[in-house]
Amino acid sequence: MLLAFDIGGTFIKYALVDEAYQVSDSSKVPTPDTIEEFWEALEHVICLFQNRMTGIAISCPGEINSRLGFVFKGGLIPYLRNIPLASRLNKSFQVPVTVLNDGDAAGLAEARIGNLQDCGCGATFVLGTGVGLSLTSNGSLISTWNLKDYLRWPNPEEPPTAPEQKQFQREILKHGISTLVQNLGSAVNFVAQASQLLQLSEEDGIQVFEALHAGHHEELQNLFISYCREIAILIYNLQSLVRLEKVTIGGGISSQDLLLEEINYQYKSLMDESREQRFSLVEIQAARYHNSSNLLGAVCHFKILENH
Repeated sequence: MLLAFDIGGTFIKYALVDEAYQVSDSSKVPTPDTIEEFWEALEHVICLFQNRMTGIAISCPGEINSRLGFVFKGGLIPYLRNIPLASRLNKSFQVPVTVLNDGDAAGLAEARIGNLQDCGCGATFVLGTGVGLSLTSNGSLISTWNLKDYLRWPNPEEPPTAPEQKQFQREILKHGISTLVQNLGSAVNFVAQASQLLQLSEEDGIQVFEALHAGHHEELQNLFISYCREIAILIYNLQSLVRLEKVTIGGGISSQDLLLEEINYQYKSLMDESREQRFSLVEIQAARYHNSSNLLGAVCHFKILENH
C-alpha cells in the first residue's frame, strides 16, 4: 500500500493506493503558506498512515528531477525551491519516496491505466490552480530527449500555407503564450470569478455549473465560453507543434460534461477559422480518473522506479 500525495497550489490531497490502483482514505489539507508549515503538514499525514504504507508517491508542481525526487522550482508555490523532498522524507520515515511533476503524473496515469493507453502521441492538460501539460506515447512519458520524434515537421508535399492562414496561426500562438503567462487556463481562477458573478458567499464550483446548466446568467455564460476557448487555443497550438492523436483533460473540473462539450466546440471552431488542412480533429475527452489522476500517476511513477 502506498501513500500518495498531490501537492497543489490550493490543497495538498492525499490517499492510500493499493496494488490495483484502488484509492482509499482520501482527504486534503490547505496548502500551507510557508516551508515550515509545509513540512509539518506532510509529516503529520505520513504519521497517520505510517503503519499501513510501504512507500510514498508524490505529485508536485514545478521543475523536478524525477529520479532524485528533488524540487528545483515548485511552480505556483514559491517556497518550494531547491527542496530535497524525497531524500528528506526517506530519511525521516525510512521508506522509499518518489516525486514526479504533477502534469507528468496526470499524463502517466492516463497512459498506463487511463484513456491514453495504446496511444502513439497523447496529451493531458490538467486544469487546476495552473495548467499542467504532459505528452505520452504508448504508456510512457515523452521527454525533451525524444520529443523530436513527435514534432510535426513541415511536409514538402503539402501545399504552401496561405498568408492569411499564417497570420491567423501567429495570432493564435501569441494568444496561447499570453494564456500561459497570465494563467488564464486556471480552473481555480475561473471558479473564483464565476462565484463572484453569482455573488456566492464562497467559491463553489458545483453551484457555478448548476447555474451554467440553468443558462439564465448571460455574463456567466460568456465567462465560461471565454475560459473554454482559452483551453481550446492551448490544444490547437500544441497540435500545430506535435502529431497529436488524442487529448485528455484532467483536474476536478474535468468531471463536468459541460466543460468537455464547450472545449470541443471551441476547438472545432478554431479549426474552422484557421482553415487548417494539414491535420485532422483530435479527440478531446475527460481524464479517466479526474481529480485522482495526479495521485495515481505518482503511484505509476513509483512502480516504474521500483522495477528498475
